[in-house]
Amino acid sequence: MGYLMKIMIIVLVSFWLGTTVWAFNQVHFDRLMQTKRCLECDLSDLNLRNENLKGAVLVDSNLQRANLWDVDLQIAFLQRVNFQRSYLQGAKLMGADLQNANFQGADLRGANLQGANLQGVNFDGANLERAKLTGALMLGAKLCNTILPNGAVEYSGCVLSNR
Repeated sequence: MGYLMKIMIIVLVSFWLGTTVWAFNQVHFDRLMQTKRCLECDLSDLNLRNENLKGAVLVDSNLQRANLWDVDLQIAFLQRVNFQRSYLQGAKLMGADLQNANFQGADLRGANLQGANLQGVNFDGANLERAKLTGALMLGAKLCNTILPNGAVEYSGCVLSNR
């Protein structure tokens, strides 16, 4: 392979590796940052680490694969939000309304969910190790292959098929 061809490949690979693909909607992100209110918004793959979103309204929004480490979402309205495979380590979710939210495969290690409404929440495959759940309402929450705050794995919500 010639010298020029090698240089061309290096340049193309460098450009390709340096290009970031964003899935979130910029208009939705701007609305959230300005008003803390964004219904049915696509904020997937977004980095909101350490953001103060206390009291935010994000009902029916998509935060799939978002980086929410140490985010403050206290007393936020997060019903039916998709947090699938999101990173929520150390997130502050005290008193948040998360009814019917989807945390499938999410990392909630050390998250504070005290007093949160977790009714109907899907924690299938989620990691809740060291999470604080005191006073949380968990009626109808799905716990299947879920790592609990004490490190034990819970399978009580798994549906077994007869195949």
